[in-house]
Amino acid sequence: MAHIPTFRLHVVDVHGEVYYGDARFVAVPAEMGEVGILPGHAPLLSRMRPGELRITKGDGVLQILFLDGGMLEVQPYLVSILADASLRVPDIDLKDTEARLQAAQRTLSDEHTSEMNLLMAEQELKRELAKLQAHQRYQQNLQMGKTDGYDWRRPPLTGIPQVNIHDLEG
Repeated sequence: MAHIPTFRLHVVDVHGEVYYGDARFVAVPAEMGEVGILPGHAPLLSRMRPGELRITKGDGVLQILFLDGGMLEVQPYLVSILADASLRVPDIDLKDTEARLQAAQRTLSDEHTSEMNLLMAEQELKRELAKLQAHQRYQQNLQMGKTDGYDWRRPPLTGIPQVNIHDLEG
């Protein structure tokens, strides 16, 4: 069996490590469009938009995560992703996503909405549509046997300080 080249992929968000392991290929939602990365890719630094991160692991199994923006750094054999937030696709709440989509669409169609609220609604609409797309792709790949679900478990959050906003303001 021929050796298939891989690179190290490290994905973290504000809560900690999300994924760390070898990958053959990743597709990343970069700000200017999707970027496909193979071993030996030229160095790159880019902002990311909300969207799906598709990881073809070293063993050929596909995993799909939802990322809510962040930064991407590519070195020839190391790809680092610093996500603003991330979700395992099975954890996407479709009812919540649909409700958020409808609320954003209502805001966008209201002629009395301020410019700031229009921009926020537009971002919300893009984020929720990206969640739906990630979920749909995951379901298709799951049915075709191209993904095995997820083998990572986020460790429970511990040591989070309880902050009372009113104490900070006073």
